[in-house]
Amino acid sequence: MQSPIFDAMLSLPQGENQENIEGRSDDNPIVLHGIVRQEFDHLLCYLHGRRGGSDSELERREFLISVLKLSDLYQIDTGFQFAVSELKRASPMPFEPSLKLKLGRQYRINKWVEPAFCALMERPVSSITRLEAHQMGMEFFWILVTTKAEIEDHYRALAYTEPALDQLGDLCETPQACAAVWKDEWWNGIARHLLHPETPCRSQSGIIALLEGTDFDSGICSTCKAGIILKLMDSPALQYEEAQEDIATVFVMDYQMNG
Repeated sequence: MQSPIFDAMLSLPQGENQENIEGRSDDNPIVLHGIVRQEFDHLLCYLHGRRGGSDSELERREFLISVLKLSDLYQIDTGFQFAVSELKRASPMPFEPSLKLKLGRQYRINKWVEPAFCALMERPVSSITRLEAHQMGMEFFWILVTTKAEIEDHYRALAYTEPALDQLGDLCETPQACAAVWKDEWWNGIARHLLHPETPCRSQSGIIALLEGTDFDSGICSTCKAGIILKLMDSPALQYEEAQEDIATVFVMDYQMNG
């Protein structure tokens, strides 16, 4: 047998009453409590060399998940590695990030957890279904939701008040006019992009590109425009989303490894 659990089970002393020994007949089978019959059938198919190659994509994935689950339970190392290898292969049927995260959590496949979580972080919270949230697990879903909320709070606050316009001494001849135009442009231009409900622009490079392409109708002098662009290029405020996502990923992996 490929399983030390089965080896131990089948090597136990049988006793003198042969009629009561489990597995001797169909009327007295070995009972595996908590095991779904179809999943065990999939494991038996694997152990006997049938690898589900002719099944549909959905059936094959169910077969592989069953092999993964029961190989982990019964310590069948070859079955576990086979299932992991086959599940990560390119397939016409998408391997949903939430399912990948669930399997990574349950069976300690750490290399699946980070990319699956990052893929879910790219989606709006409202698009995550109840099933996906359940597959993620409460802890990981909580990390995702709170991180998203902190990012939204940050960008709402950032959009509300324009960054100060740095005016370098006598280089700007119209400081008051430049400040007024900049405030108006921030609120009616950049802030709207930051708060867009469907496709917000929040990357530092995206905001800089918007500013570089903005025609201020001579309302802001070239010195002030260049100064604010340089200031925003060095500002951590426009790197907040990426930084928070990195922190969330660290929390997720720490929980995965040590939780």
